[in-house]
Amino acid sequence: MFKKFITCLAVFATMSFAVWDNVPILKQGNGQVAGQIGYITQDPLSGVQLAAGVRYSVLNWLELSAVLPFGFYTYESKEGDQDYSGFMNAEVGTRFQVSQGFSLFLDAIVPGGSQLATDEFGAHFGLQHSNLFTHVTWAKYVGYMLASGSNQYLYFGTELQFIFNQFTFYGEFRMMIGQEDRISHCSGYSYSYHCEDVSGGNNGSLIAFGFKIDMTDEVTVDTSIEFGSGDRFTTAGLDDPFSISLTIFYNF
Repeated sequence: MFKKFITCLAVFATMSFAVWDNVPILKQGNGQVAGQIGYITQDPLSGVQLAAGVRYSVLNWLELSAVLPFGFYTYESKEGDQDYSGFMNAEVGTRFQVSQGFSLFLDAIVPGGSQLATDEFGAHFGLQHSNLFTHVTWAKYVGYMLASGSNQYLYFGTELQFIFNQFTFYGEFRMMIGQEDRISHCSGYSYSYHCEDVSGGNNGSLIAFGFKIDMTDEVTVDTSIEFGSGDRFTTAGLDDPFSISLTIFYNF
């Protein structure tokens, strides 16, 4: 049962979509490793998520990546709190630079082996475009996600980055429209849950704000907050999600 709650969680903006960002891929031979800690609350569900990732540009037009998250979550109920921890679904991805400013991306979602992971393979793919001005980057993207069963959605979004020397401020808006097998009601506790599943709307939106600081040429610190809304996140009586995260990038 708890695995289905995980599909309702908001995803952190910094490391969870289209190979981490919406700007052109890294130059050939360059890469990043990253570590992230984030907190998400979606009453009565809340928790801490850790993630580690790496990405590398094999060619000027080809970038590869992988992200592995680990979560610690608590579900509060009248019968008592229940704690869950374990590896969540991993994600491997690739991005292709097709022309100046345009990239295609393909990410695969790999099922995890804990209660915090779903049992389904999934993939999302789409197109990104970015305009690079002197102190502003404007990115746009559209994509589609398909998972096992009837889970699927179309999403689109835009991001603005404002660059001031070693500081970058950014904001992102993302909209998701689709369908998902989801929980309409659950009762009981521990291993005695009874849940009614339905297939229905999976619409939602995310707004994120953050800033990055280049500590050195190799190290960048990124902090962000994210707000979610819509029935994609509020199934099974969950509130709209809010998350905050801190990510450290090492460039090589």
